[in-house]
Amino acid sequence: MANPLPDISVVLPAHNEAGNIAPMAAALTALLKPLGRFEIVFVDDGSDDGTLAAIRAAAATDPCIRYLSFTRNFGHQAALRAGLRHARGRGVIVMDCDFEHPPELIPQLLAAWHDGARIVVTRRDDGEADLPAVKRVTSRLYYRVLDAIGDVSIEPGSADFMLLDRSVVDTVNGLQDQDVFLRALVRWLGFPMTSIAFSRGARIHGDSKYTLRRMIDLAVTGIAAHSVRPLRLAIWLALGLAAFGLLLLVYTVFSYFFVPGTLHGWTSVMATIAILGAAQLLVLGIIGEYVGRILREARGRPTYIVAETEADRERGAVTPLKQPAE
Repeated sequence: MANPLPDISVVLPAHNEAGNIAPMAAALTALLKPLGRFEIVFVDDGSDDGTLAAIRAAAATDPCIRYLSFTRNFGHQAALRAGLRHARGRGVIVMDCDFEHPPELIPQLLAAWHDGARIVVTRRDDGEADLPAVKRVTSRLYYRVLDAIGDVSIEPGSADFMLLDRSVVDTVNGLQDQDVFLRALVRWLGFPMTSIAFSRGARIHGDSKYTLRRMIDLAVTGIAAHSVRPLRLAIWLALGLAAFGLLLLVYTVFSYFFVPGTLHGWTSVMATIAILGAAQLLVLGIIGEYVGRILREARGRPTYIVAETEADRERGAVTPLKQPAE
């Protein structure tokens, strides 16, 4: 007889988190075992430090642990999407496996779900002293910008630590978008939602893999995937600069005829060229960002490629381990 489907699935993307796999698996197992049937789904996002080996070892000793591994690093959002497609529970929790998303919050997520919320999101407490001031300020600024120009509203401090009902997971899995910003997408869906505040936990091993470049890419994806207003802003910018150019023309003619001794030199010409050139490059950059994303959608390439799952291990079709980087 096939094993019954779990009530709860926990999806954990992992990129170079070898030291955190076993502790997280143990913590989640101890927490979830009294709550009913569950499964833990690790997603190895192209790690090269032994993360896949640690996941394989955990899955070999516990049938509740499942996993899939990518052929290379496809990014955190792709790993979340793959985990949602692999999860089978009636309620699916997505979280990081570095303990910065505290497992102790899971009972609160489940309680809110049982009370009727289809989506239970979380937000970091911005008052916590250990959060870098720069990150806190830039996060607030970004969410205010997204709230002003986007089609969703996200609370400052929001995280990809949430519980999704099976109906929500099935809806997300049915979308074909290449670029996904999960914390915005689930709000756009419109299902009943509630929010829970939490204090960031302490990482046990390793360092954060979210570099400045990754954060900028994620921010741009969030805006481009949920707003076309930057394109409209580009139009208004062009109109504003055209009006500025007209005023400059009027000023130049007025000065020529009515202001004796006015020196008509290269300064105003160069300033005008610089302003117009910068505006044109900005407009082209905005348009190029959207055109590039249209190209990715048109190509229809998969968001990720799976190299291995726990089913392959059970069949004995496991590929050789990647060697850790020296």
